[in-house]
Amino acid sequence: MLKHALTLTFCSFTLFLAARTPVSAQAAERPEALKGIDVTESLGRTLNFTALGPELSFVNERGANVQLSSYFRKGKPILLTLVYYECPMLCSLVLNGVLDSIKQIDWSVGQQFEIVTLSINPKDKPELALKKKQNYLSRYERTGRDSGWHFLTGSEPEIQSVAAQVGFKYRYDPAEKQYLHAASIFILTPEGKLSRYLYGTSFKPQDLKLALLEASEGKVAPSTIDRVLLFCFHFDPSKNSYTFRVWRAVQIVLCIQVLVLAGLLGYLWKRDRAKTQ
Repeated sequence: MLKHALTLTFCSFTLFLAARTPVSAQAAERPEALKGIDVTESLGRTLNFTALGPELSFVNERGANVQLSSYFRKGKPILLTLVYYECPMLCSLVLNGVLDSIKQIDWSVGQQFEIVTLSINPKDKPELALKKKQNYLSRYERTGRDSGWHFLTGSEPEIQSVAAQVGFKYRYDPAEKQYLHAASIFILTPEGKLSRYLYGTSFKPQDLKLALLEASEGKVAPSTIDRVLLFCFHFDPSKNSYTFRVWRAVQIVLCIQVLVLAGLLGYLWKRDRAKTQ
């Protein structure tokens, strides 16, 4: 038993090192197309709803014109997601992560907080936004869900204005016909002030609940020191194309495995030692 645990620990550690190397290489030699793709935190900044002159307006999933500021007049914190509705992977992972988390907290969408999901693709239409909304609300069975989670589309200037204000830097890749972007969500106060950034494709329910609670009280969290950014694409030199990778997530998971197995190894060593005495 002890021998098997030692072997498993060594294998996990080897995999951990293997996963770690590409992360460093990616950071040091990020392809030109991925440069500038990032999330720059602007905690405490209040959204300027008239940044372009007139009110920032979008189209909701029902085809109605809506002002972005209207969602901030209800006295509730806002969970903002910037995605696009035909994203092949990462956007769905982010929205799935949001859904999984909100299903586990006692606050409900439409009651204690609202979600605004905005497509960064100006070609997305309300019909597609409605399908997305129906898909997610069918898995979230709580009162007020329909009036609390909003799926918006809009024109490029308005979309870029919101993205720039929250620090979401993305770019369209015409070769792949997809958007390059990172995985993150934004928590805002009822007044539209950026309160917290959460990264990745899964969000701990207690973290999300705390972030919403802080935002509801108008609080601004400290800057996120350890950011784990997942990109929608990664350049694969062997294929001369972008492919989805989550090396950082793998690194974290394998690190946890190493720690767990090391603890198991220590326990088995102590138990075997006790038997021999």
